[in-house]
Amino acid sequence: MPPSRPSPRGHALVSAYARAHAHARAYTRALAEVITLFVLMPGIAVFSLAAWVCLRVPGHFGYPAYGQSPLAGALLVTFGLVIVGHIGFTRRLQRFRKDSSAAQDFDTEEDRQIAFWQKFTVTALCGVAAPLCTLVTVMGP
Repeated sequence: MPPSRPSPRGHALVSAYARAHAHARAYTRALAEVITLFVLMPGIAVFSLAAWVCLRVPGHFGYPAYGQSPLAGALLVTFGLVIVGHIGFTRRLQRFRKDSSAAQDFDTEEDRQIAFWQKFTVTALCGVAAPLCTLVTVMGP
């Protein structure tokens, strides 16, 4: 028995669905990027600086109490930051989800350059420099 071919009507429905939801995918991708850059990366920097301060304080001040996992606390705070970022940025970006042409106002070469340098700066400072300083402190000279 030869393999069945999809009907032209079915292909048209799939294409229409994909076109209708293309801006929703772009919105979701943009929302995830905004949350990463403006909530999680600063959160990483704060965790790193807090660890750095705790490691510089003498005695047992910087160590967690027995029975508590610092990784579990960090994961809990990270999930909390994601939820706060989602709640905060969803309202601000809602019009881009409903109207796919709203993003065209910000789609110039100058805007892309600004976005690139913002991403680069936030990633370099919060995602690389702060954890690296903490790592150097932990490992020692």
